[in-house]
Amino acid sequence: MFGYLRPVKEELKVREYELYKSVYCGLCKHLGKDYGLFSRFTLSYDCTMLAMLALSVKGEKSCVSKGRCVFNPTKKCLYCSGSADSFRLAGAVSVIMTYYKLYDTITDGGLMKRAAARFLRVLMKRSHRKAKRAYPELEEQVRQMVERQQQAEAADSGIDDAAASTAELISWLCRGLAGEDEKQQFVLEKFGYFLGRWIYLIDAADDFEDDLRRHTYNPFHRYRKETPEQTMLYCNEVLNMTASQLLLAFDLLELSGYEEILDNVVRHGLSFQQRYCLFEKKHGKQCRRKKKDKDYYPFLSEGFH
Repeated sequence: MFGYLRPVKEELKVREYELYKSVYCGLCKHLGKDYGLFSRFTLSYDCTMLAMLALSVKGEKSCVSKGRCVFNPTKKCLYCSGSADSFRLAGAVSVIMTYYKLYDTITDGGLMKRAAARFLRVLMKRSHRKAKRAYPELEEQVRQMVERQQQAEAADSGIDDAAASTAELISWLCRGLAGEDEKQQFVLEKFGYFLGRWIYLIDAADDFEDDLRRHTYNPFHRYRKETPEQTMLYCNEVLNMTASQLLLAFDLLELSGYEEILDNVVRHGLSFQQRYCLFEKKHGKQCRRKKKDKDYYPFLSEGFH
């Protein structure tokens, strides 16, 4: 995954932020237990949200315990010990997606990035094999996504076709969280589709200038405007339209226990990331720093509030 699905800390209550961190650290703990120490480096905000969404859809109670951080034993952490199945699924997604992301880097990255990705893939092989055995259907879905993505890039596809493979994978993942509840299945399927589409598009917009410099595929290149600022404004409009559809589906979800945090991610966090990645990152401004005179809300389209 790409790490764009983050909450806005300033908009969370203290207890909500502590609960979020407990899920993050809980997923890290499960990754180490299931796939070894190195797999902890695949931990991402996106998979943390997936674990939290799974817990919330199932309506599981928050059970938090204290412990020591593996990487910094002097630091005390809170660990969420909810459903092991939810954390195992998120962990498998983290390992498998990272493994295939490294393959993408080997294909499109620069010389140093390709060398690093090859080395990391060797280290990831054991964890990937274990995740593949535990979740063969997930492995197959990700493999098919990568193949469809490569075909779309080879055909120089537009935005819709390029984003479809990631959108369909996340849609499939989210639908599976609902179990036998057909109503939740339908809503989660739509929510996951637009969430996956948004993830792909924000990553493409974030990499726009790098891909242009390296002459590698990017779905926004064909929509390039006269100035970089105009191009980013166009990317922002496309992302806002996707996010507005995502929010319509999110508002229909029946969630329990983590709904305030998930609401923060989709209602505030997405726009915060758009502002940072599209308009501030290239100027060297810090992500996560909220300005006193400028909020992230102006980058939302009407109806995205």
